[in-house]
Amino acid sequence: MTKSRLKSGTATAGLLLAVSLMLAPSSAFAEKFSLKIASGHSPGWHFVQLTKDFFIPEVVKRVKEKTGHEIEFVEGWSGAMVKPTEVLEAVETGIIDIGMFCICHEGQKLALHNFSYYLPFGPADPVISLKATRKVYDTVPELNQVFAKHGQALLGLVPFEPYDFVAKNPITKASDVKGRKVGAAGPNAFWVADVGALPVSVGGPDMYTSFQTGLIDSMVIFPSVMDTLKLHEVAPYLVNTSFGSMSVAGLTVNNRRMNRLPKEVSAIIVEVGREMENRAGTFTKELVEKSTKTLESKGVKVVSVSPEERKVWAELLVAAPGRIAARYEKENKQPLRKVMEAYMTETESLGHKWPIRYKLD
Repeated sequence: MTKSRLKSGTATAGLLLAVSLMLAPSSAFAEKFSLKIASGHSPGWHFVQLTKDFFIPEVVKRVKEKTGHEIEFVEGWSGAMVKPTEVLEAVETGIIDIGMFCICHEGQKLALHNFSYYLPFGPADPVISLKATRKVYDTVPELNQVFAKHGQALLGLVPFEPYDFVAKNPITKASDVKGRKVGAAGPNAFWVADVGALPVSVGGPDMYTSFQTGLIDSMVIFPSVMDTLKLHEVAPYLVNTSFGSMSVAGLTVNNRRMNRLPKEVSAIIVEVGREMENRAGTFTKELVEKSTKTLESKGVKVVSVSPEERKVWAELLVAAPGRIAARYEKENKQPLRKVMEAYMTETESLGHKWPIRYKLD
Protein backbone atom coordinates (compact mmCIF):
# COMPACT_ATOMS: atom_id res chain seq x y z
CA MET A 1 0.00 0.00 0.00
CA THR A 2 1.45 3.39 -0.97
CA LYS A 3 1.98 6.22 1.49
CA SER A 4 -0.59 8.35 -0.36
CA ARG A 5 -3.22 5.65 0.02
CA LEU A 6 -2.36 5.31 3.72
CA LYS A 7 -2.74 9.06 4.19
CA SER A 8 -6.05 9.01 2.34
CA GLY A 9 -7.38 6.15 4.47
CA THR A 10 -6.27 7.87 7.67
CA ALA A 11 -7.97 11.12 6.64
CA THR A 12 -11.18 9.29 5.79
CA ALA A 13 -11.17 7.48 9.13
CA GLY A 14 -10.56 10.75 10.92
CA LEU A 15 -13.46 12.37 9.11
CA LEU A 16 -15.77 9.47 9.91
CA LEU A 17 -14.75 9.67 13.58
CA ALA A 18 -15.43 13.40 13.68
CA VAL A 19 -18.84 12.95 12.06
CA SER A 20 -19.74 10.10 14.42
CA LEU A 21 -18.83 12.25 17.42
CA MET A 22 -20.96 15.07 16.09
CA LEU A 23 -23.89 12.71 15.64
CA ALA A 24 -23.40 10.93 18.96
CA PRO A 25 -26.16 11.45 21.53
CA SER A 26 -25.57 14.23 24.02
CA SER A 27 -25.54 11.62 26.79
CA ALA A 28 -21.96 10.89 25.70
CA PHE A 29 -21.09 14.25 27.30
CA ALA A 30 -23.79 14.14 29.95
CA GLU A 31 -23.39 15.71 33.37
CA LYS A 32 -25.22 15.12 36.61
CA PHE A 33 -26.53 18.11 38.53
CA SER A 34 -27.74 18.09 42.12
CA LEU A 35 -30.36 20.58 43.33
CA LYS A 36 -31.61 21.04 46.88
CA ILE A 37 -35.36 21.58 47.02
CA ALA A 38 -37.24 22.19 50.25
CA SER A 39 -40.26 23.53 52.10
CA GLY A 40 -41.06 24.17 55.72
CA HIS A 41 -44.41 22.47 55.06
CA SER A 42 -45.04 18.76 54.74
CA PRO A 43 -46.12 16.83 51.62
CA GLY A 44 -49.55 16.72 53.24
CA TRP A 45 -50.00 20.29 51.98
CA HIS A 46 -51.20 20.23 48.40
CA PHE A 47 -48.68 22.76 47.10
CA VAL A 48 -45.82 20.60 48.38
CA GLN A 49 -47.56 17.52 47.01
CA LEU A 50 -47.63 19.07 43.53
CA THR A 51 -43.97 19.95 43.80
CA LYS A 52 -42.99 16.48 44.96
CA ASP A 53 -45.27 14.41 42.74
CA PHE A 54 -45.27 16.45 39.53
CA PHE A 55 -42.50 19.05 39.34
CA ILE A 56 -39.60 16.89 40.53
CA PRO A 57 -40.22 13.69 38.53
CA GLU A 58 -41.20 15.64 35.41
CA VAL A 59 -38.01 17.71 35.46
CA VAL A 60 -35.91 14.57 36.03
CA LYS A 61 -37.62 12.77 33.13
CA ARG A 62 -37.48 15.61 30.61
CA VAL A 63 -33.89 16.57 31.35
CA LYS A 64 -32.82 12.96 30.77
CA GLU A 65 -34.89 12.51 27.62
CA LYS A 66 -34.20 15.86 25.99
CA THR A 67 -30.63 16.67 27.03
CA GLY A 68 -28.98 13.46 28.18
CA HIS A 69 -28.02 15.19 31.43
CA GLU A 70 -29.25 14.05 34.82
CA ILE A 71 -30.88 16.02 37.61
CA GLU A 72 -30.81 14.76 41.17
CA PHE A 73 -33.10 16.50 43.66
CA VAL A 74 -32.14 16.42 47.32
CA GLU A 75 -35.49 16.88 49.06
CA GLY A 76 -36.13 18.51 52.41
CA TRP A 77 -39.77 18.70 53.48
CA SER A 78 -41.52 19.31 56.81
CA GLY A 79 -38.85 21.72 58.00
CA ALA A 80 -35.97 19.27 57.49
CA MET A 81 -33.92 22.00 55.83
CA VAL A 82 -35.89 25.21 56.42
CA LYS A 83 -38.80 26.44 58.49
CA PRO A 84 -41.87 27.88 56.72
CA THR A 85 -40.66 31.41 57.51
CA GLU A 86 -37.13 30.80 56.20
CA VAL A 87 -37.64 29.68 52.60
CA LEU A 88 -37.31 33.04 50.85
CA GLU A 89 -34.02 33.80 52.60
CA ALA A 90 -32.73 30.23 52.16
CA VAL A 91 -33.22 30.43 48.39
CA GLU A 92 -31.69 33.91 48.31
CA THR A 93 -28.52 32.81 50.13
CA GLY A 94 -28.23 29.50 48.29
CA ILE A 95 -28.80 27.28 51.33
CA ILE A 96 -31.36 25.62 49.07
CA ASP A 97 -31.69 25.95 45.32
CA ILE A 98 -35.48 25.75 44.96
CA GLY A 99 -38.09 26.49 47.61
CA MET A 100 -41.85 26.11 47.93
CA PHE A 101 -43.53 28.33 50.49
CA CYS A 102 -46.52 30.42 51.42
CA ILE A 103 -45.88 34.04 50.55
CA CYS A 104 -48.06 34.89 53.55
CA HIS A 105 -45.05 34.15 55.77
CA GLU A 106 -43.24 37.13 54.27
CA GLY A 107 -45.59 39.92 55.29
CA GLN A 108 -42.92 42.61 55.01
CA LYS A 109 -40.49 41.52 52.29
CA LEU A 110 -43.31 40.31 50.02
CA ALA A 111 -46.07 42.69 51.08
CA LEU A 112 -46.72 43.48 47.43
CA HIS A 113 -47.32 39.81 46.64
CA ASN A 114 -49.86 39.33 49.43
CA PHE A 115 -52.33 41.60 47.63
CA SER A 116 -55.18 39.07 47.49
CA TYR A 117 -55.17 38.78 51.30
CA TYR A 118 -55.94 42.49 51.56
CA LEU A 119 -59.07 42.02 49.43
CA PRO A 120 -61.39 39.66 51.36
CA PHE A 121 -64.33 37.98 49.62
CA GLY A 122 -62.43 37.55 46.40
CA PRO A 123 -63.04 34.53 44.15
CA ALA A 124 -63.57 31.28 46.06
CA ASP A 125 -62.81 29.36 42.87
CA PRO A 126 -59.05 28.53 42.86
CA VAL A 127 -59.05 28.45 39.05
CA ILE A 128 -60.23 32.07 38.82
CA SER A 129 -57.89 33.17 41.60
CA LEU A 130 -54.89 31.61 39.86
CA LYS A 131 -55.70 32.96 36.39
CA ALA A 132 -56.22 36.47 37.74
CA THR A 133 -53.07 36.36 39.86
CA ARG A 134 -50.95 35.16 36.95
CA LYS A 135 -52.27 38.00 34.77
CA VAL A 136 -51.34 40.50 37.48
CA TYR A 137 -47.82 39.06 37.73
CA ASP A 138 -47.42 39.26 33.97
CA THR A 139 -48.58 42.88 33.74
CA VAL A 140 -47.05 44.46 36.87
CA PRO A 141 -43.25 44.11 36.56
CA GLU A 142 -42.56 45.16 40.15
CA LEU A 143 -43.80 41.78 41.41
CA ASN A 144 -41.05 39.85 39.63
CA GLN A 145 -38.53 42.61 40.32
CA VAL A 146 -38.96 42.06 44.06
CA PHE A 147 -38.11 38.38 43.66
CA ALA A 148 -35.07 39.33 41.57
CA LYS A 149 -33.99 41.69 44.35
CA HIS A 150 -33.93 38.63 46.59
CA GLY A 151 -31.82 36.69 44.11
CA GLN A 152 -34.52 34.39 42.79
CA ALA A 153 -37.26 33.93 40.23
CA LEU A 154 -40.79 32.61 40.47
CA LEU A 155 -41.25 29.27 38.72
CA GLY A 156 -44.92 28.76 39.50
CA LEU A 157 -47.90 29.69 41.66
CA VAL A 158 -50.33 27.39 43.45
CA PRO A 159 -53.66 28.65 44.84
CA PHE A 160 -54.91 27.85 48.30
CA GLU A 161 -58.34 26.46 48.94
CA PRO A 162 -60.86 29.20 49.77
CA TYR A 163 -60.55 30.35 53.35
CA ASP A 164 -63.51 29.31 55.49
CA PHE A 165 -64.20 28.79 59.19
CA VAL A 166 -63.81 25.66 61.25
CA ALA A 167 -65.96 26.39 64.29
CA LYS A 168 -67.43 25.02 67.50
CA ASN A 169 -70.70 26.82 66.79
CA PRO A 170 -72.41 27.82 63.53
CA ILE A 171 -71.42 31.16 62.01
CA THR A 172 -73.79 32.80 59.55
CA LYS A 173 -72.94 36.50 59.88
CA ALA A 174 -70.21 38.85 61.03
CA SER A 175 -71.83 39.50 64.39
CA ASP A 176 -71.49 35.80 65.24
CA VAL A 177 -67.72 36.24 65.76
CA LYS A 178 -67.89 39.51 67.68
CA GLY A 179 -66.12 39.04 71.00
CA ARG A 180 -65.08 35.50 70.01
CA LYS A 181 -61.52 34.13 69.98
CA VAL A 182 -60.73 33.32 66.36
CA GLY A 183 -57.59 31.65 65.06
CA ALA A 184 -56.25 34.08 62.47
CA ALA A 185 -52.86 35.64 61.99
CA GLY A 186 -50.78 37.79 59.68
CA PRO A 187 -52.47 39.21 56.60
CA ASN A 188 -55.90 37.68 57.30
CA ALA A 189 -56.30 38.77 60.93
CA PHE A 190 -58.18 41.95 59.99
CA TRP A 191 -60.97 39.88 58.39
CA VAL A 192 -62.17 39.10 61.91
CA ALA A 193 -60.50 41.80 64.01
CA ASP A 194 -62.30 44.60 62.17
CA VAL A 195 -65.69 43.04 62.97
CA GLY A 196 -64.98 42.76 66.70
CA ALA A 197 -63.37 39.32 67.06
CA LEU A 198 -60.21 38.61 69.02
CA PRO A 199 -57.64 37.14 66.60
CA VAL A 200 -55.33 34.50 68.06
CA SER A 201 -52.21 33.26 66.29
CA VAL A 202 -52.34 29.46 66.21
CA GLY A 203 -50.00 27.16 64.26
CA GLY A 204 -51.10 23.93 62.57
CA PRO A 205 -49.78 21.55 65.26
CA ASP A 206 -51.61 23.52 67.97
CA MET A 207 -55.05 23.89 66.37
CA TYR A 208 -56.59 20.73 67.84
CA THR A 209 -55.53 21.45 71.43
CA SER A 210 -56.41 25.15 71.02
CA PHE A 211 -60.02 24.12 70.35
CA GLN A 212 -59.92 21.60 73.20
CA THR A 213 -58.67 24.10 75.76
CA GLY A 214 -60.93 26.94 74.65
CA LEU A 215 -58.06 29.10 73.41
CA ILE A 216 -60.08 29.58 70.23
CA ASP A 217 -63.75 29.20 69.26
CA SER A 218 -63.15 29.06 65.52
CA MET A 219 -60.32 29.06 63.01
CA VAL A 220 -59.91 30.68 59.60
CA ILE A 221 -58.61 27.73 57.60
CA PHE A 222 -59.27 25.29 54.72
CA PRO A 223 -61.51 22.20 54.51
CA SER A 224 -58.57 19.87 53.85
CA VAL A 225 -56.79 21.02 57.02
CA MET A 226 -59.95 20.36 59.02
CA ASP A 227 -59.84 16.79 57.74
CA THR A 228 -56.06 16.25 58.02
CA LEU A 229 -55.88 17.51 61.61
CA LYS A 230 -59.18 15.85 62.63
CA LEU A 231 -60.50 19.19 63.82
CA HIS A 232 -64.06 17.96 63.35
CA GLU A 233 -63.61 16.05 66.61
CA VAL A 234 -63.38 19.33 68.55
CA ALA A 235 -65.13 21.77 66.18
CA PRO A 236 -68.00 20.19 64.19
CA TYR A 237 -68.90 23.09 61.86
CA LEU A 238 -67.43 23.97 58.48
CA VAL A 239 -68.60 27.45 57.56
CA ASN A 240 -68.51 28.42 53.89
CA THR A 241 -67.55 32.05 54.40
CA SER A 242 -65.97 32.50 50.95
CA PHE A 243 -63.24 34.85 52.08
CA GLY A 244 -61.51 33.82 48.88
CA SER A 245 -58.88 31.55 47.40
CA MET A 246 -55.45 33.17 47.51
CA SER A 247 -52.78 32.18 44.97
CA VAL A 248 -49.90 32.72 47.35
CA ALA A 249 -47.94 29.46 47.36
CA GLY A 250 -44.85 30.05 45.26
CA LEU A 251 -42.04 27.89 43.88
CA THR A 252 -38.88 29.95 43.47
CA VAL A 253 -35.35 29.18 42.28
CA ASN A 254 -31.98 30.75 43.06
CA ASN A 255 -30.88 32.79 40.04
CA ARG A 256 -27.17 32.12 40.47
CA ARG A 257 -27.75 28.37 40.50
CA MET A 258 -29.95 28.54 37.42
CA ASN A 259 -27.30 30.51 35.54
CA ARG A 260 -24.75 27.77 36.22
CA LEU A 261 -26.93 25.10 34.62
CA PRO A 262 -26.88 24.40 30.87
CA LYS A 263 -29.48 26.59 29.19
CA GLU A 264 -31.44 23.60 27.94
CA VAL A 265 -31.70 22.29 31.51
CA SER A 266 -32.78 25.59 33.05
CA ALA A 267 -35.34 26.00 30.25
CA ILE A 268 -36.93 22.68 31.22
CA ILE A 269 -37.11 23.73 34.88
CA VAL A 270 -38.93 26.92 33.89
CA GLU A 271 -41.21 24.99 31.52
CA VAL A 272 -42.24 22.41 34.11
CA GLY A 273 -42.74 25.05 36.79
CA ARG A 274 -45.29 26.81 34.61
CA GLU A 275 -46.96 23.51 33.72
CA MET A 276 -47.31 22.72 37.41
CA GLU A 277 -48.99 26.10 37.86
CA ASN A 278 -51.36 25.38 34.99
CA ARG A 279 -52.48 22.19 36.75
CA ALA A 280 -52.74 23.78 40.17
CA GLY A 281 -56.11 25.52 39.89
CA THR A 282 -58.07 22.43 38.94
CA PHE A 283 -56.04 20.29 41.37
CA THR A 284 -56.94 22.61 44.25
CA LYS A 285 -60.59 22.88 43.24
CA GLU A 286 -60.91 19.09 43.21
CA LEU A 287 -59.23 18.96 46.63
CA VAL A 288 -61.92 21.26 48.05
CA GLU A 289 -64.72 19.10 46.70
CA LYS A 290 -63.11 15.88 47.93
CA SER A 291 -62.33 17.26 51.40
CA THR A 292 -65.85 18.64 51.86
CA LYS A 293 -67.44 15.31 50.94
CA THR A 294 -65.10 13.46 53.30
CA LEU A 295 -65.94 15.83 56.15
CA GLU A 296 -69.68 15.48 55.55
CA SER A 297 -69.30 11.70 55.68
CA LYS A 298 -67.73 12.13 59.11
CA GLY A 299 -70.68 14.12 60.42
CA VAL A 300 -69.38 17.65 59.90
CA LYS A 301 -72.17 20.20 59.63
CA VAL A 302 -71.66 22.52 56.67
CA VAL A 303 -73.26 25.96 56.95
CA SER A 304 -72.86 29.07 54.81
CA VAL A 305 -72.70 32.81 55.14
CA SER A 306 -75.28 34.09 52.65
CA PRO A 307 -74.37 36.54 49.85
CA GLU A 308 -76.34 39.23 51.69
CA GLU A 309 -74.39 38.68 54.91
CA ARG A 310 -71.09 38.57 53.02
CA LYS A 311 -71.92 42.02 51.72
CA VAL A 312 -72.62 43.24 55.26
CA TRP A 313 -69.32 41.72 56.39
CA ALA A 314 -67.43 43.31 53.50
CA GLU A 315 -68.94 46.70 54.30
CA LEU A 316 -67.52 46.44 57.82
CA LEU A 317 -64.07 45.92 56.22
CA VAL A 318 -64.50 48.53 53.52
CA ALA A 319 -61.78 50.90 54.79
CA ALA A 320 -59.17 48.22 55.46
CA PRO A 321 -57.80 47.54 51.93
CA GLY A 322 -57.05 51.21 51.26
CA ARG A 323 -55.58 51.66 54.74
CA ILE A 324 -53.31 48.65 54.34
CA ALA A 325 -52.20 49.71 50.85
CA ALA A 326 -51.35 53.23 52.00
CA ARG A 327 -49.29 51.91 54.91
CA TYR A 328 -47.27 49.47 52.83
CA GLU A 329 -46.71 51.97 50.04
CA LYS A 330 -45.30 54.40 52.57
CA GLU A 331 -43.05 51.74 54.11
CA ASN A 332 -41.91 49.94 50.94
CA LYS A 333 -42.41 52.44 48.13
CA GLN A 334 -44.15 49.73 46.10
CA PRO A 335 -47.36 50.12 44.01
CA LEU A 336 -49.67 48.00 46.15
CA ARG A 337 -52.80 49.92 45.20
CA LYS A 338 -52.06 49.37 41.51
CA VAL A 339 -51.64 45.64 42.08
CA MET A 340 -54.82 45.35 44.17
CA GLU A 341 -56.83 47.28 41.61
CA ALA A 342 -55.47 45.07 38.83
CA TYR A 343 -56.48 41.93 40.74
CA MET A 344 -60.04 43.14 41.28
CA THR A 345 -60.32 44.03 37.60
CA GLU A 346 -58.94 40.69 36.43
CA THR A 347 -61.22 38.65 38.69
CA GLU A 348 -64.23 40.61 37.46
CA SER A 349 -63.24 39.89 33.86
CA LEU A 350 -63.32 36.18 34.79
CA GLY A 351 -66.82 36.44 36.24
CA HIS A 352 -66.27 37.11 39.95
CA LYS A 353 -68.66 39.56 41.61
CA TRP A 354 -67.28 41.32 44.67
CA PRO A 355 -69.76 41.96 47.52
CA ILE A 356 -68.52 45.55 47.39
CA ARG A 357 -65.93 47.23 45.18
CA TYR A 358 -63.18 48.36 47.53
CA LYS A 359 -62.02 51.93 46.99
CA LEU A 360 -58.31 52.21 47.52
CA ASP A 361 -57.83 55.99 47.43
